[in-house]
Amino acid sequence: MKSYKIIKNFTIEAQSEDNSQPPKDCAKIKIVRAALCPSDIAIFQGKAEGVNLPIMPCRIAVGLVSESEDITLRKGQRVMLSPYTRFDNGSYRINGVKDNGYLGDYVYVPYQNVYTIPDGIEDNSVTFIEDIAVALNVIEKLDIDKTKYVMLYGCTCVNLIIAQLCIYYQAIPIIIDNDNNRLAIAQEQGVYYCINYAEEEVLQKIREITSGKLVDYLILDSDICDEIGRMLHYVRTNGKVAIVGYNTSIQSLKGDFSPVIKNNLTVYGISDGYGEIETAINMLATETVNVDKLVAEVVDVSEVQNTMTSLAKGHSYFKTIIKC
Repeated sequence: MKSYKIIKNFTIEAQSEDNSQPPKDCAKIKIVRAALCPSDIAIFQGKAEGVNLPIMPCRIAVGLVSESEDITLRKGQRVMLSPYTRFDNGSYRINGVKDNGYLGDYVYVPYQNVYTIPDGIEDNSVTFIEDIAVALNVIEKLDIDKTKYVMLYGCTCVNLIIAQLCIYYQAIPIIIDNDNNRLAIAQEQGVYYCINYAEEEVLQKIREITSGKLVDYLILDSDICDEIGRMLHYVRTNGKVAIVGYNTSIQSLKGDFSPVIKNNLTVYGISDGYGEIETAINMLATETVNVDKLVAEVVDVSEVQNTMTSLAKGHSYFKTIIKC
C-alpha cells in the first residue's frame, strides 16, 4: 500500500505502508478520487495548529471496497469515506486534520466511516458531499426563512451550494464576487441577483434589491475572505451572520465589526457538516444540488506536490480533485 503524506512544510511524499496486520473492524478501500480543501493546504503550508506530521491529507474520498468482513459491503462496491470519525461520548474528529485522511492507493477505514453511494452519482460529484453537508449545517444554524434575503460573499463551492439550497427552500440568495466568470456560473446555478463588487457599489445595489430593508442573512466564506470590510453594514437589525470555512487556523479576519453591537447581529462560526452527511448524499442523489460546474481540475496523484504548491499561492474557489 502507498500513501501520500505531508512530512514537513510544503513537502508531500509517497510512502509505503505496512499492511501485514490490518486493523480490526475496518474495510480495505481502493481509492478512486480524493478531494483537496483549504484545511489540507493550510497543513501543507504549516499554518494549521495542533496537527502532527506526517499526516495523510484529503478528508473525503470515493473508492471501491477491496476487502471487508462486513456483509453489507460487497467487494467492488462504490463507497464514500466520511470526513468524520465519531466516538461513543458524542465527540468526533476530522480525518485529514487530526487523523490521517485518504490520499493513497488503498486505505483501511472503520466500517462506521464507510457510506454506500447511490448509482448515478459521478465519482467527482461524490467529493462534494461534505460541502453539501456544510451548506445544510449553515441553513439549519441560521434558520433561513422563506422569502428572506441571503447575501453570500464569494462564488465558492460552499457558497454556490448554499445558494442552491436557499432557492430550494424559497429564500432569495444574493451573491457578490469580483470575477464575472464565477458570477456567470452562479447565474447558471439559478442565482438571480449577482453583484460584481469591483464594478458596482454594493450597498446601493443591496438597497435596490431589498427595497431598502437590507439583507436578513450574511454568509462569508473565510477560506477566501481575509477582509470583511463593511459587509456587516449590509445586514438588517437582528440579522444573522455565518462565517464558514474549512481552515480553522485562520490567522485573522479584519473589518468593521461594530454592527454586531449596533444592530444586535447574531454571528455563527461553522467549519464542518457533521451530522448532515446522509442528508447531503440524498440531496446529491435527487439532484437538488448540482455540482457539475464546481470542479477546478482533476489531477493525477503523481502531480500532488506541484498541485498543492500551486494552490498554496492563492485562494481556491472551486474544488481540486486527485485521481488516485
